[in-house]
Amino acid sequence: MSFKLNILSLSAIALLAACSSGTPEEETSVGAIPSWILNPQVEDGIAVSECVLFSGNMSIDKQQALANARTSLAQRIETRVSAMDKTYRDKIEVASGVESGSTFSSVSKQVTQQTLTGTNPIKTDVVKIADKDNLCVLVAVGQDSTKDIFESLINAAKRPMSAQQKDVLYQEFKAQRAEQQLDAELEKLKG
Repeated sequence: MSFKLNILSLSAIALLAACSSGTPEEETSVGAIPSWILNPQVEDGIAVSECVLFSGNMSIDKQQALANARTSLAQRIETRVSAMDKTYRDKIEVASGVESGSTFSSVSKQVTQQTLTGTNPIKTDVVKIADKDNLCVLVAVGQDSTKDIFESLINAAKRPMSAQQKDVLYQEFKAQRAEQQLDAELEKLKG
């Protein structure tokens, strides 16, 4: 009986190892790093990943990584809101001469905070980066949450617009271009 349990245990370990090695990785100057860390993505949503050096205290490290991820997610949302504000001014205000209502940026902090309050990590793992253990988390808001954020912004800003104008703004809000602008700005700060 003991022999059978050992074989089953070994089979389970082999299966787990095979499953965990299926995570796509990208080669970097400090070694292979999982793609979900380097290029976090969710379909029609907004995703970020953050890592902290692993201290051995999973609870504290996870809280720190999650707090950092929520901050990064808030920055991504605010960048998209900023791009949406610009689109509204460029395409809608100019064409219609509308001047009343708040900017989307002015109401974004409150809407973002409400959205991120219950955000939990989609994925958590201890990953070796530059020969050091890091606790990493992946946090995201999906398509439904992204649409809810957009609707909350529109309602809070009280800006008059047609369904077509609203659709143009939603497409801008979802656009990857806004995230690329944020990444470029962050790179300038690092350099």
